[in-house]
Amino acid sequence: MNKPIRHGEILLMPVSEIPAGKTTKHIDYIVGHSETGHNHVLEGIEFEVTETPMKEIYFRLFKPTNLVHKKITDKHKTLKVPAGLYKRFHDTEYDPFGKVIRAVAD
Repeated sequence: MNKPIRHGEILLMPVSEIPAGKTTKHIDYIVGHSETGHNHVLEGIEFEVTETPMKEIYFRLFKPTNLVHKKITDKHKTLKVPAGLYKRFHDTEYDPFGKVIRAVAD
């Protein structure tokens, strides 16, 4: 099984299977939105994205696929994600003043 892939606040965790959900084909897909528009994007080779009823996101990569940070400066290194099955996680943080859990900003 592949190793987890960390790209900023995004984590792609290898899984052995993908649960039922809506599956679509893509050649690029925003894995993680950035509040400044500098998104984390899988791109280049056709792959499948499955969204479960619980809004979880899974990827079926048929070939190694680039994970790119769409930013000009101070960006995360482009990574080659091996073929396989992955679940997307987005880091969260707790705001003790607002008493809320929110996505980590990049």
